[in-house]
Amino acid sequence: MTTQGMYPLDPLTPSLLRQEPLFDGAPAPAGTLFVLGESGGYAAAPVEGRSLVLGRNSPDVHVTVGSLDWYVSREHATVRCVREGAGVSWLLRNGGRLPIRIPDVVAVLQQHEATLPPGYTPLYIQGTHLHVVEVLVSAGQRPGGPVRPETGTRELGLPVTDRERLVLVALLRYVLARADNAHPLSWKETSRVLNEVPGQRGWTERKAENVVDGIRHKLTGLGIAGLTTDTAAPEAIKGNLMRALLDSATLVPPDLRLLQSTVEGADS
Repeated sequence: MTTQGMYPLDPLTPSLLRQEPLFDGAPAPAGTLFVLGESGGYAAAPVEGRSLVLGRNSPDVHVTVGSLDWYVSREHATVRCVREGAGVSWLLRNGGRLPIRIPDVVAVLQQHEATLPPGYTPLYIQGTHLHVVEVLVSAGQRPGGPVRPETGTRELGLPVTDRERLVLVALLRYVLARADNAHPLSWKETSRVLNEVPGQRGWTERKAENVVDGIRHKLTGLGIAGLTTDTAAPEAIKGNLMRALLDSATLVPPDLRLLQSTVEGADS
């Protein structure tokens, strides 16, 4: 489905919140659209009339969403470049039965449309489980000096292991899903979520808390304040940890997929 001015994104492309991909080997022009799903995605130059299709029918869509989820439509949504004043913007249209949820925007229902804002936006579709599609409308700028095709990739993320990441995603699942009034879960709720993940077993409140305690002390050693009782009130520590992880893009919305996959369990 490659067309001039449209380029596929590899399935191993890092989260669009962590970094903006190059566009045909060079920094993307302003207004360039990046869409990343569960098995890769597409980048498209802002040309009026251009469109990308998202849905379950992998061979015939640009970005696969819910490939094994019968509640997701074969062609669930389109993103189309439309004229807006002197420029163009990207318009999301829901062609599926399930609503598409965008943070801080009323849910996009079937046959409804919404303009995608500049910058990073996660799209959420709740079928048999929660599907996350990442969207980035480029500002056409890259901080920190010139970027060339051979320039190394910058990673903002803090050092956490796969096991630690799983526990953090469970702890912050509603925050990552941008739910209303979202907050970190209790240790009891976190252990329950972990035990529902395929391949997980033996998680207790104490085991989940111990993993997060280890993360807090590791990050404190890296100079991050407010994660221990001698630098913050006990009731503020979870919130401080949450902000450190989100602000550094250590955790991103697509990490919610870990709650549907097998990761090394608590008894290992």
